[in-house]
This record gives sequence, C-alpha cells and structure tokens, in this order.
Amino acid sequence: MKTGHKISLIYSGITIGLIFIAGLTFYFFASNYIRNLYFHYMQEKAHAVAEEKFSKDELDPVKYRNVVIRRKTSIPTSKELFVNVENRALARQVLSTYLDDEQIKQLYANQTVNFEHGQEVGTAFVYYDNTGTFAVIVLSRNPYGTDIAHTLRWALLLLVLVSAGVLWLISRLYAMRMLNRIDRDYQTEKMFVNNASHEINNPLTAIQGECEVGLLRQYNTREYQDILRRIAHEAERVETIMRELLQFSHVRSGEEMTVRETVDMYDLMKGLCEGRCEVECHDDFSVLGDTHLLRMAFKNLINNAVKYSNGKPVTVTVGEHKVVIRDEGIGIPKEDLPHVFEPFYRASNTGSMIGHGVGLALAKAILEKHDARLTVASRQNEGTTVTVVFL
Repeated sequence: MKTGHKISLIYSGITIGLIFIAGLTFYFFASNYIRNLYFHYMQEKAHAVAEEKFSKDELDPVKYRNVVIRRKTSIPTSKELFVNVENRALARQVLSTYLDDEQIKQLYANQTVNFEHGQEVGTAFVYYDNTGTFAVIVLSRNPYGTDIAHTLRWALLLLVLVSAGVLWLISRLYAMRMLNRIDRDYQTEKMFVNNASHEINNPLTAIQGECEVGLLRQYNTREYQDILRRIAHEAERVETIMRELLQFSHVRSGEEMTVRETVDMYDLMKGLCEGRCEVECHDDFSVLGDTHLLRMAFKNLINNAVKYSNGKPVTVTVGEHKVVIRDEGIGIPKEDLPHVFEPFYRASNTGSMIGHGVGLALAKAILEKHDARLTVASRQNEGTTVTVVFL
C-alpha cells in the first residue's frame, strides 16, 4: 500500500474512532437520562393512580377531580396492580412475577423500585391506607425512549458514515499534498546537492589538473605564474560558489530577519547601477528590511541583466512600489523560463558565459523574505524583463 493511502487510513481511522467513541458516550448518557426521566414520570403516575383509588373518600370533590385529571394527563400505562402486602406469603407470589428477591426486599423497606419486565418498564412502591397496606405496581411501554434511542442510533450511524467519507477525502487530499510537497522538496534538495557537487567539482578538477601540469617538469617564472593565476581563478570560483551556497542556505532556513531598517529603493538602485545601467525614478518608495540582503538580491538581478545584454542598454525603473529591470540581450528560451529560479539551473543559450545558476534563486529567496513577488518575462534574442513588486 502506498504511503499516502496509509497516512489517509491511519488519520481517518483515528478520527472516526474518536467520533464513534464520542457518539457512543453521548448515546449512553442520553439513553440513561431518558430512561431515568421516564421512571420519574412513572412514579408520578403511580402516585396519582394510588391517590385516585384510595383517597376518593378522603378528598373533597374538587381535589379528587384534580387527582383524576393528573392521572389522565400523565403517561399511559399498560397495567396497574394493587397488592395487599399484609399477607406477605400471598403478596410474594404476585410480586415475584415482576420483582426479584432483592427488589421485593427494597420495596418492603419503603423504597421505590424501578424495574424492567419483558419489553415493559415498571415502578413499584408501598402505599399506606386506612384500609390496609398495598404495593402499587404500574407498568408501561416506553415509546418515547424507544423512538429516541432508535433515532439516536441512526443519527450516530449516519454521523460516522458521513464523517468517514469527509475525513477520508480530507485526509487523502492532505496526505497527497503533504507527500507531493515532501517529494518536491526532496527532489529539489537532491538536485541541489548534485548540482552543487558538480559545480564545485569542476574548479577543483581544474586546480588538480594545473597542479599536475606544474609538477610534470621545470617551468620558467612566467609559466609558473600562469599556472598559479589559473589555480587562483579556479579557487576564487570555488570560494564564490561556497559563499553563494551559504547565503542561499541561510536565507532559505526560515529564520526571521533580526535587522530591519528603512531602505530607499532609488538610492539602492542608483548605487548598484552606477556606470553600468540607467536608473529611472517615477515614484520613489522605501521598504522595511535588511539593506545587505536587498543589495545582494538586486545586485544579482542587475549583474544577470548586464551579463546577458550583449552590450545593449539595461534600464532599471523605480516606481509604484516596484522595481523593473529591462535588458535587450539574449533572452531566455521559452522551455527554460519555468526553471530559472531553480538553484544551479542555467538556460540552454548561456553558452560559455561564466555563472553558477544560484543568483536568481538567491534573489527570489531574499525578496520573498521581504514580502516581494519576483516575476520574469522574456523572449529569446529580444530581452528580459524582471519585475519585483513589494506587497
């Protein structure tokens, strides 16, 4: 079974189980409450029945009429018994039909006894009258409790089934999204590590080659200087890659910026573009952020524009809470455009131009930390437009 299905089943099973347990608990307490409430009403009916039978001669017509009305308006009964308990042996024969020995003992101890008899429920108590002592027994079906319990059972079943379906869909969607995100992050990290290893391996291989060449024979001073110059160049490439990787890792770590200050965007662009490209300011604005990180992000974007412009003008426009960087260079092929923000990805038309493919990814990560949206529009051999909108 796939991991996504397992996660969905586990999550759904646990949640549905909890809902089922909660439903059973509610059903138990509700049924018990209804049962006790019905017994309470039966006790009231039993007392009304006893008063109507034994107090007719003792009450005035008005009070007796009220007793009759109370008896008639109370819950319906299926059987009403009056057992003279002065003859214990004879009374036990009748009472044992409905009550066990413990319940008979409780009845004789002047306690009200609630009991079940087949599909009926009943209540019994001892009533003292001037004509004798009687056990009053009233039996009744509990249609309310049965109907309510039946409704609760179906409601609980429906709740579990609907919850199962909804939770399965939600958990499936959540599991798939989570697994897709994990897989995407895993593939990104895998590609990141592979590309980083490849990028670092290239200059290291070149350094090793130059060292082997330098050890083959004796060279003159100028030749040794050329070898050392090439080694220094490759070592600088390694240092640049490592620095960009550390910066990229730090920015992606999710840590909040500890230093925030007001950064004037026109002044920042003017300093980065000096002598290399034109800056136009339509509406200057400021943002709250880390000056060093913002300078790094826009430096990478401007460096890319200048590098791939083929010597044509590059324009940086500041206004309407956004920065737009335009060049008329080689552009980006359509098939490469969706991947330009991936670490170490380089467009297929960059050829032998020096680069490591970290600049755009680093710039995007930095700008996202500053609540900015970075978009790239480009046509091959026509130029590229990079737009940074601060939200």
